[in-house]
Amino acid sequence: MTDKDNIKKEIEKIVNGSLSERREAVDFLSAVGADAVEPLTLLLSESDDNDIRWYASNALAKIGEPALEDLIIILRTFPDDEVRRYAAAALAGMGRPAVAELIAVFEGDDSYARGLASKALVRIGEPAIESLSKYIDGKESEELACRCAVLTLQKMSLDIPEEVEKVL
Repeated sequence: MTDKDNIKKEIEKIVNGSLSERREAVDFLSAVGADAVEPLTLLLSESDDNDIRWYASNALAKIGEPALEDLIIILRTFPDDEVRRYAAAALAGMGRPAVAELIAVFEGDDSYARGLASKALVRIGEPAIESLSKYIDGKESEELACRCAVLTLQKMSLDIPEEVEKVL
């Protein structure tokens, strides 16, 4: 059986498997890494089932950086807001590697994408604080993107006030 066949088989487990089979499939696909990104992003974007979307986004988060670009594209451009929400959750699950790309979303015209990026950064927490602070320092305070970064830090201050206080 080829790697492609194994990936297909594991994708099928996410779609139709039991709870334990789905978990095993996520572990397998995340270990496969970059080769599993395309089939997982297709699964995320084509499924109407939120459970399937959750498992796909979880696997993509565990894959990490190889999935980053595809998830950012989904977050910025995909027509289904639910799919975009799962992409943002996957990016949040990646943590530090996703911070710069999530901050860059603030510069776009899509208010929904900016909101999802902000929520993802809040979920990432402390690893995003320094990058947000540097971003703010390089912008005019009236710019929308700067205001998004400030609001994100303010949201973080509810969870980790001592860390945010150092930069605000």
